[in-house]
Amino acid sequence: MLKCRLLIISLVIILACSLSGCGGGPQDIGGAAVPTLRVGWTSEPDVLNPLTAYSTESLQITNLVYEPLIAYGTDLETVYKLAESFEYSDEGRTVTYHLREGVKWHDGEDFTADDVVGTYNIIMEYELSTAAEYTEYLEEITAPDDHTVVMNFSEPQAFNLAYSIVILPMHIWGEMEADEIELFANDDPVGTGAMTFVEWKQGSTITLSKNEDYYGAEPGASKIIFVLYGNDDVMAQALKAGEIDVVTELSPTVWDGLAGAQNINAVSLQGFSFHMVGINCFEDEESLGNPMLLDKTVRQALSYAMNRNQIVEISLAGHGEPGSSLLPPGLENWHYKVPASALMDNDADKANQMLDDAGFVMGADGVREKDGQKMEFRLFAIESTAVDVRAAQLFKNMAEEIGIILTLTTMDENTMGGLIFEGEAPDFDLFIWGWDSDFLDPGYLLGVLLTSQIGGENDVYYSNPEFDGLYSLQAIEMDPAERKAITDEMQKIFYEDAAYLVLWYQDKLQAYRTDTFTGWVEAPGGIIFNVTYENYLNVKPIAAE
Repeated sequence: MLKCRLLIISLVIILACSLSGCGGGPQDIGGAAVPTLRVGWTSEPDVLNPLTAYSTESLQITNLVYEPLIAYGTDLETVYKLAESFEYSDEGRTVTYHLREGVKWHDGEDFTADDVVGTYNIIMEYELSTAAEYTEYLEEITAPDDHTVVMNFSEPQAFNLAYSIVILPMHIWGEMEADEIELFANDDPVGTGAMTFVEWKQGSTITLSKNEDYYGAEPGASKIIFVLYGNDDVMAQALKAGEIDVVTELSPTVWDGLAGAQNINAVSLQGFSFHMVGINCFEDEESLGNPMLLDKTVRQALSYAMNRNQIVEISLAGHGEPGSSLLPPGLENWHYKVPASALMDNDADKANQMLDDAGFVMGADGVREKDGQKMEFRLFAIESTAVDVRAAQLFKNMAEEIGIILTLTTMDENTMGGLIFEGEAPDFDLFIWGWDSDFLDPGYLLGVLLTSQIGGENDVYYSNPEFDGLYSLQAIEMDPAERKAITDEMQKIFYEDAAYLVLWYQDKLQAYRTDTFTGWVEAPGGIIFNVTYENYLNVKPIAAE
């Protein structure tokens, strides 16, 4: 999900052809075949700063250039990155990580335990990124030697936060203050990962190259090029033409159109994501959102007005299921099933009655008002995300049935993100967007909505002290059943507060060519755009076999 302008479509297609010779697989540069993996997407990263980026696109780049201590493999089990092993002691309150030796940063500097300690301290001290929520009970992190890190917690942790934090080079980041880090675009990222950053031609391509000094297995692709397209229909045509090898995600109608295409495998995989209507709940006087939306009754009425089954059938062509609670069914151990009696869905009569009782009077023009203010709100959607635009159009019509006017504006993702994540004065009423879970743990998506994440990733500026307190409890609850009871209560609270109106849980619809690279693992969550990034590294060029 990110931005693109239709004006650049032709340029991108020309560029893609020039890079690939209008064919995927190995790239002929100077007479030598260079195995190049080309990835199509319809939006670019917001920034390449791992501590401030909010987009899934950014994560694709930062998690190939940088590395955490441990990560997820394509089987969604643990793979060791900068740590070779770890063990618990003191009844789970202490975790000791043993780091790899001989690892170099891309600029040739040595990687040491000081980089790990420094990265974690930056996140703890400055409360940057959602990973800061996982450090609530972290009392101290130390480096007994260059290749050992010890983390001491006040309580045992239900989730190993080492999955959640990529390690940064302290010889670059170590002297920066919080405000400098927040403004740092990181246009030339230096990591330890299997791929090194080459260039970002904004509005066109991002190029990564194989790290020749990488400590681990050699990537199958010598280069990875992410190619930007104006919409997923153009992107699918590029896949058919052999200009790219894999696409990040497709709308249902475009994905359906790939059925039977030569040398293409279109896959539908269970996702860890949802799309929602987000509502500005910021109570600060600087907020530019409509204050009527601070009334929970109004938000709940909008939820009742929404026919999610119809939206799924029309927008997704049935490739998904109607949404309700925050954690998607793909995180099967943590999804809260809202009782049928409590569902706020497809009941315009209920919505109208609620608004009548709350004093929102229906006018002769069919628009409700209160205290002289009409119920007219702005609704934003991303122009290149066809399913969101269609859902917005349907929702707009549904809102009219209860006397609420929604003015729909579409824009590129980074423009919309700028209005939403402005921080001090967010300038929006409602938007349609989505979240992918970055980890197989409920704490990530629940943590987005904490009060402490206002100004961070809390995109609706939601604040509920009860929700915040339960988050702290679930983080240290070691019994899975007891932890689920807490996370279920959190989801129940958030559902009733209606800051998100979850539209759907969408299948991950992707496609790749079968004649250029082999070894794609169709993992739950997606072959790419998933909690694992290993497919990028493990696939092999067919021409090299």
